[in-house]
Amino acid sequence: MSTDYQFKPHEQPFMLGSPATPDHPTYRKVFYLLIGIFIGITASFQNGLLVANLSQIQGEMGLTPVEGGWISVAYNMTNACITVLLYKIRQQFGMSLFSKITLFFLLSATSMQWLVSSHLLSSTTGISIDPYYLELIARGFSGVVASAMTVLSIFYCLQGMPAARRISGLILGFGLVQFGVPLSRIISPYLAADGQLEGLFLFQVGLALICFGLINLLELPRGNMEKVFEKLDIVSFVFFATGLAALAVFLVQGRILWWTTPWLSYPLIISVVTISIALWIETHRKNPMLQVRWMRSRTIIAFMITGAVMRILLSEQSVGAAGLLANLGYGNDQLIVFYAIILAASALALVLSIFTTNAMDLRRPVIFAVALIAIGAWIDTGVSLNSTPVMFYFSQFIIAFAAVYFMGPMVFEGMFRAIANGPAYIISFSVIFGISQTVGGLAGAAGIQAFTTIRTQMHYADMVSSMSTGDPATMPQILQGIQRQATVAAYDDLFFLMAVSATITAIYLLMVYFYYLYHKRNPLGKELAALAEMMGKK
Repeated sequence: MSTDYQFKPHEQPFMLGSPATPDHPTYRKVFYLLIGIFIGITASFQNGLLVANLSQIQGEMGLTPVEGGWISVAYNMTNACITVLLYKIRQQFGMSLFSKITLFFLLSATSMQWLVSSHLLSSTTGISIDPYYLELIARGFSGVVASAMTVLSIFYCLQGMPAARRISGLILGFGLVQFGVPLSRIISPYLAADGQLEGLFLFQVGLALICFGLINLLELPRGNMEKVFEKLDIVSFVFFATGLAALAVFLVQGRILWWTTPWLSYPLIISVVTISIALWIETHRKNPMLQVRWMRSRTIIAFMITGAVMRILLSEQSVGAAGLLANLGYGNDQLIVFYAIILAASALALVLSIFTTNAMDLRRPVIFAVALIAIGAWIDTGVSLNSTPVMFYFSQFIIAFAAVYFMGPMVFEGMFRAIANGPAYIISFSVIFGISQTVGGLAGAAGIQAFTTIRTQMHYADMVSSMSTGDPATMPQILQGIQRQATVAAYDDLFFLMAVSATITAIYLLMVYFYYLYHKRNPLGKELAALAEMMGKK
């Protein structure tokens, strides 16, 4: 679009740092929408490819589980940290410039990964680079890019939506994030065939290169920018980022090393202290980045807890069912149909959410999603050594559906609560939502790992104590079989715990829903009234 074009009043950017929304011709809307979808899927691949291939990366590079854990830490800490600054970055520099810079660095890092893994760099130049440290750098950039590209995807999707359904771009952008893991699980057996990582890294280079080309080929309409950064922003960010990084270290490495490891107390203490300092600074600032008092309100705390609980419950799929199948000996190449079903459920949920989400009734879809998780978890109880992926198809279909279906209403509610108080509150919502999802996912995985480990040990001890002494020569095989039985029994306990937790959560949310229904009140009544007044003034 020409830089001389003057935006009409209704085409002006909604807020500082956001692109304008001009009346595009239909063909351009289609291009914006397609680019937004591609960018969103690429953003989801940043985490998905890591989750799907971490074990293979460890094996190919000869890493210990702890070293592999640091790769996960590198991604998660940068992904959570950049959320704090991203809003102000696009206000001062524009989203397009920031995305181009981060994509350039990601392209550089992934290109180096491919050159090193394919031995082209050493054979042509004689330069030798440790692939492990290169992997850490690349995953750190991936975390930043994933967060930035999710927002970029939303903006592109908004440009491609009809004016009446433009807000649905939010649902589409956030929903596409859920596609990363199943898509990565489906394609990884073909990308990393025979244990070689060159294909995987080349695929990542291709994704980054295509995205870089697309955002230069069709840029977002310009928005309004101004200088918004203050000196205290950097101070707050350093403390906040340090705390989130330390928390990621604690949750990831605690799962691997076990929680009683002495040095793990240090990142936990650092996390609590530095995040507390950051929040104290923000509370007493004249122009804070984070609206701490608003974040401490009852409704926002309830919103944050709901988002985190949903992410923890959804770990039944990402860690529970997937973990059990891995323990039963199923690899990625044997689970392609399993993850294709999960992907189909995610796509169906996204389409339904886009067309059925009602701003006046945002709680009902969340209750429905929690109920589906409960039903899926109840179906999964009763697993055994003879369980196969086919037995999980229906339960994991409805849980995958719930994972995406709850996302739209949750995002809508958070955005409504933030915008109704003013644009400055959106950064606080972004931080709350992003951290609740990232930390909730890490905490869910850590909690499941701890629970299954403890229950496996308990079941193993019970089974060994009740067994009769047999032939010493066959004892190792017998104990190995008992270990597998104990592991499966522990996962059965996990599914039961998840089912009970999801059922209780669904009942509680349903009681709250009927309370508001009985009193003929909308839990978002004040926010919707404030938004209506704001739109009326425009």
